[in-house]
Amino acid sequence: MNSLCCARNAFSALSLLAAVTACGAAWADSNAPTVDVRRGMEATFTAAIVDGRITLGPARVTRLGTAQPKDGEMTVGVEPGGMTPYAQLHVSEKTAVPLDFVATGLIDNIKIDEITLCGRLDRLDSQRIAAGSLHVSLNRFTVGTGTGVCR
Repeated sequence: MNSLCCARNAFSALSLLAAVTACGAAWADSNAPTVDVRRGMEATFTAAIVDGRITLGPARVTRLGTAQPKDGEMTVGVEPGGMTPYAQLHVSEKTAVPLDFVATGLIDNIKIDEITLCGRLDRLDSQRIAAGSLHVSLNRFTVGTGTGVCR
């Protein structure tokens, strides 16, 4: 009975190690552009398509509600949720084409929540993400359709 229990635990540990390794390999794409935003702050950065790839410029981080994107820029702010279990992400794009991206809520390196935001050029967009996140990583940028529906 003990050997069966040990074998089962060893198999579970190997399965977990394989899953963590696979996730780490996918997560560590160093060529993909990312931007980090902390709660109560917003990041404004340029976003351009160069040779079919999205290139992000350096982010200007300011207090929430103080920045306005210029032509070719986008601003993403993280509004703390107060007493609710969520924070609100606000996105304003003034890019040539709408951009879809993934927002990953993190505490240190632990993923708390992940949502996909679909690019809109015609209005400010807002979505909820788990409020326990100390910072949000914006990643996996792609060219969007502009309809508010991701491909």
